[in-house]
Amino acid sequence: MEPKVRRRILILLILSIALAVLGQYYFAHKRSFMWDGIVLYLLAMALFVSVSAALEPQRRKEGPGWPNLWQELWQALRCSRLRLVVLLMGLAMILYVTSASGSRPGDKPFWDLLALWVISIALVVGAFVDWGGIPEWLQRGLGALRRHGPETVLVLLIAVITFLLRGINREGIPFVLSGDEAEMGLEAIAVLEGRRTSPFVTGWLSHPTLYFFLQAAFLRLFGITTAALRLPSALISAATVILLYLLARRFYGRWIALLAAISFAFYHYAIHFGRLAINNIWDPFFALGVFYFFIRGIEEKRLGHMLAAGVFGGLAVYFYMGARLIPIILFVYVLYCLFSKPGFLRDHLVYLVICGLVALVIALPLLSFFRTHPNDMMARWNSMGIFPSGWVEQQRQATGRSTLSIFLGQFLKAALAFNFFSDPTFWYHPGIPLLQFLPSVFFVFGLTYAIYQWRRREYFLLCVWFLLVILFGGALLENPPTSPRLVLAIPPVVICMVLGMVKVSSYIQLALEQPRSTALILSLVLVLLTSYQSAHFYFARYTPAHEFAGVNTEVADRMGKYLKALGPEYQCYFFGAPRMYYGHATIPFIARGIVGTDVTEPITDSVAFVNPERKAVFVFLPERLGELDVVRRFYPTGRLREFRNKNGQVLFVAYEAD
Repeated sequence: MEPKVRRRILILLILSIALAVLGQYYFAHKRSFMWDGIVLYLLAMALFVSVSAALEPQRRKEGPGWPNLWQELWQALRCSRLRLVVLLMGLAMILYVTSASGSRPGDKPFWDLLALWVISIALVVGAFVDWGGIPEWLQRGLGALRRHGPETVLVLLIAVITFLLRGINREGIPFVLSGDEAEMGLEAIAVLEGRRTSPFVTGWLSHPTLYFFLQAAFLRLFGITTAALRLPSALISAATVILLYLLARRFYGRWIALLAAISFAFYHYAIHFGRLAINNIWDPFFALGVFYFFIRGIEEKRLGHMLAAGVFGGLAVYFYMGARLIPIILFVYVLYCLFSKPGFLRDHLVYLVICGLVALVIALPLLSFFRTHPNDMMARWNSMGIFPSGWVEQQRQATGRSTLSIFLGQFLKAALAFNFFSDPTFWYHPGIPLLQFLPSVFFVFGLTYAIYQWRRREYFLLCVWFLLVILFGGALLENPPTSPRLVLAIPPVVICMVLGMVKVSSYIQLALEQPRSTALILSLVLVLLTSYQSAHFYFARYTPAHEFAGVNTEVADRMGKYLKALGPEYQCYFFGAPRMYYGHATIPFIARGIVGTDVTEPITDSVAFVNPERKAVFVFLPERLGELDVVRRFYPTGRLREFRNKNGQVLFVAYEAD
């Protein structure tokens, strides 16, 4: 290197260091000039990059040329004209389903289109499957299960425990059926009765309707009960813990995978949403399926895994809105691969195309609906997003704070949901952060380690997964940390928590020069201890406290059970307005078939609204109990019942008129 070049590089390096030191000085001692420090740091970084480029120029590798995409797709079809015909038939069929579902009237049955949708998915996936290799694949799989027999049995045992912790006493825990659960239950009943016909549109609160068809199947099999309505969530939680184990075992090792599965099984936050008849808990299932099969398919160049990732990704669109973050997380991961692995796109383009094609085929009918109904696609964002709803502007006018300050406050609440802030909403409202004291400490350690190791793909995924959920599910929406919106973060949180326990245990073992078994035992003890604390909190503290869902839902639940016991020969006259109405979804779901009428205006001298052909029961909230005297003037004989909560407070009073 020439002296002149060396001097220029030295000057640039000194300037870079000086600017960085000056920038840090502004951060530490001139905090009101924060942006000056940022600019100084950016200049220092730019100079440092120029020095690095001069001293370590990137060498271009002469790799193979870009393959022909059509040729690779043809090879993926095993160069078979029959497979190509099957693929084209599947694509044509899904286009027909998409077109027909968009034009068919909503009162017509859609069962034929649902069947064709399933067939089209089978055709598209089947066109790429190596059918001749399935017997060998099954043989290898069975051989692996036999070789890892104890491990397989242990994972299945954890899955069974996961189900039992969510499946036992589904009627009584949580102690009431929430309005959101009941609304979805009413949609499922509409499917059974033929009033909800299309699985490719949206229904209540712009939720995709396919989930209601799934719930309808359980109601058909097990009866229209709270237990049947909540069963799918308990079952999918058991499947989720298996996928969590597979992903963690693949990327973080068998020990962390085992501890993460145990922690998920006993985690109070996961238990709660695994017991609710809403579709939030499906988000982790689809995310784990997409990421596990996608990353493994990319690394091993296995087409079958990419097909599975596409299936998980396509189906995810039909469930909770949080699953729409999955393709964004995956896109960021693919960008990471593009920048960190030279030739990534060239080597994996055909796999990415096939995975995307399968996902698109599955999601296309609903995506087409969203194209013509964009308000349904963005309904939750438009109503709850801090910017489109006008919430930020309201806060600016009320507090005088800047938009950035308001956003940072939002982000802080969401980011500390697992350590400091508690869920303020009725969906959970545990009164503590989403992690208890000891787990939250190890979660921070694990997240810190993941950030430190972010260049490694498995830790990059953890960081991006957690960050994007906190951003889109918390900071950018009103009232963080609202627990239903953060359910997608459960897998990375559990893995980070266990990672922190394992790393701390290992560091202690190394510092004390103890055998490796010491770290294993210590980390296992930590997981078992925190798992017991978590399950004990949910079942022994939270459940008896009756904090879930709010007082109106407790009224609706008790009232629904009471009316159901009375029988369909009664008609209910509800004196609940303006606080609540008979249309609270919990009442018509539980007391299905009972006719109810809201008495919205106070009565003084007449009960002309009563149907004389049916038995009458009058239900009064405490604030309208004074109107009972008017009713008793016209119905002097009857039976008076009083319903109280666990604290002795009156929920409602019922009068069964003779």
